[in-house]
Amino acid sequence: MNFKDWIILETISKEGNISRASKKIYLTQPAVTKRIQKLEKELDVNILYRTNRGSQLTPQGEFLANKASKIIKKVESIENGIQRMNESLSGTIKISASNFMMRYRLPAVLSDFKKKYPKVEFKVETGWSQDMLKKLQNDEVDIAFVRGDYTWREGKHLLFEEPMCIASMKPLDLGKLPEAERVDYRTDYKLHELIDRWWMQNYSQTPNISIVVSRTDICREMVASGLGYAILPKFVVEDVPGMHINDIFDEDNQLIVRHSWMFYSKKTENIKIVKTFIEYLSAIDFSKKED
Repeated sequence: MNFKDWIILETISKEGNISRASKKIYLTQPAVTKRIQKLEKELDVNILYRTNRGSQLTPQGEFLANKASKIIKKVESIENGIQRMNESLSGTIKISASNFMMRYRLPAVLSDFKKKYPKVEFKVETGWSQDMLKKLQNDEVDIAFVRGDYTWREGKHLLFEEPMCIASMKPLDLGKLPEAERVDYRTDYKLHELIDRWWMQNYSQTPNISIVVSRTDICREMVASGLGYAILPKFVVEDVPGMHINDIFDEDNQLIVRHSWMFYSKKTENIKIVKTFIEYLSAIDFSKKED
């Protein structure tokens, strides 16, 4: 077995079948199938079995995939150890980031860092904040960028605060807000908690949600088309012409904001390439909106 075989096994386990695993590691499905068949012959075991949903790992295959994860982490640890001994900054930084952070904040930062350190590569995964934090907790990434006040007891840096607001294309009587049509959107549970807590502090009625969409940018367009109001981070709507924006406040009359964080583990903080990147990010003023 070679190192690529371990990567193939781990990826099949994570993705659930050969088809998705092949795309993830940029190999053709026949090439992956051929590698698995060679391994089965070499080890004299069945690694996969066929089902209606495609090829699945056998118990022996699951055992090998579990070992693969440990071996890959060990090899990466060795490689990072070598990087610490090397004066030149090179290697791969593994990042998990919320969809918003990767869409609006990080691409320019990663590009600028790579211009400064051209030998550095990035491996980036995106998704909901709670899922991105879980990847950091499982040692799958070096750094996680999350939105919301999640519990993390190791290294952290507050990147910026986003005021929350009520946005609509026409003036609203906030006293009658429960009667107005609201556009809602899928988001992580921390933001839902923030909005729901504010709502319950101000209204006894449930909101009149007329439309639910999958993302904040779609919600913004619905509101901009006059289809209702929404409770959103101000950043999302503040540049829409004619948009009426009302800040929202807690029971102590403090502006309600959403925090965005950079989390990292103590284990990776001392790796030179990761430490340099953390210091670079910490010096950036993310509160300034890009033109």
